[in-house]
Amino acid sequence: MYEERRIYMTRDSFCMGDDVTAPNKQTFTWHDTDWCPEIDINGLIERYLGPNLPGFYWRGFAGSERIVDVSMHRKGLEFSRRIKLVENWQELLRKNKHIHFLHEKHEDKENLPDRI
Repeated sequence: MYEERRIYMTRDSFCMGDDVTAPNKQTFTWHDTDWCPEIDINGLIERYLGPNLPGFYWRGFAGSERIVDVSMHRKGLEFSRRIKLVENWQELLRKNKHIHFLHEKHEDKENLPDRI
């Protein structure tokens, strides 16, 4: 029998219109045989912070600990994203199945906390 796994992702709103759906919760489910950890967590984050969101610098937290930084850029129709997980991200996810994202403009990313 295969065990079902879940991760929940939420994010702060980026404008007043986005407040309507806050905290923008999405649940991702898979069976443990389907999982290739680093590739798949990157894919889940890409799906969650999809190309329809503005180009911000996002920081994700599992519990109160920083787990990932995501740099998203937009210029016209061009879109790029860079995801950098912390070294102990798997351990953090085992403890807390929820990732919450905060954001800042790229030039203000140093204002993001390391812990929440």
